[in-house]
Amino acid sequence: MKDLVKIIAIIAGAVGAAALLTRKRADGSTMYDMLSGKGKEFGDKIVRYSAELKDRMMPDIKGSADENVFSNTYHRKYYMDDTNNNRIYTDS
Repeated sequence: MKDLVKIIAIIAGAVGAAALLTRKRADGSTMYDMLSGKGKEFGDKIVRYSAELKDRMMPDIKGSADENVFSNTYHRKYYMDDTNNNRIYTDS
């Protein structure tokens, strides 16, 4: 009986949350629209910050044949050799 009450309470909470998220406001928007907009803005900020961080940490470093340079867990910079698929470490 206690398990049935728990299940009913969970279902009632989910229905209440769905009703709250999808309830139309006077301007026609919903709380879900607001939250999804805020989430998109937050994601855009993370993308911008990660690009700025990459530019600070590895500013325009290229390999010998203009390859992209990566960094491993020990902060050693390398690029990939296309012929043998080996890592070639740079001095910088």
